[in-house]
Amino acid sequence: MNQRIDIRMSCSDDACDIWQLMCEHADYEGHTLVVSGQLQTLQNQTYPAAIWVVEIDGSIVGYMSLIKQFSTWDMEHYLYLDCLYLRPEVRGKGLGKAMLMKASEFAQELSLSEIQWQTPTSNTNAIGFYRRLGAIDKEKQRFFWNHNEFN
Repeated sequence: MNQRIDIRMSCSDDACDIWQLMCEHADYEGHTLVVSGQLQTLQNQTYPAAIWVVEIDGSIVGYMSLIKQFSTWDMEHYLYLDCLYLRPEVRGKGLGKAMLMKASEFAQELSLSEIQWQTPTSNTNAIGFYRRLGAIDKEKQRFFWNHNEFN
């Protein structure tokens, strides 16, 4: 039986599903998502990212968030893939590639020639997948600083 797959821009009705996926994504990467109004922000759609969802037969099984960023070194904008997550049971079926192709189309609509993203070094399956697509990785460390707590 053929399944109907749809990758589309999210809407406010998707907020609870996206929130659940965000929690699963954080857990998958070994983090705890601190609740501080994310669901309300998703419902109100008051965020600078374009959030896309992937549905199978009307059920949301994954999401990605895309944000236009600027590179000082290149003096050009690029598309930043902040999150990409698929539920484990739907991985390996071409949905990740389809989502990245949708991100590519979106970048082209914005006249952006490059997409950048990060993934934990422990996520070896994703790293292998990205390399098979032809993405080039660069060694870099990401830092988080709550400057309000700085003494």
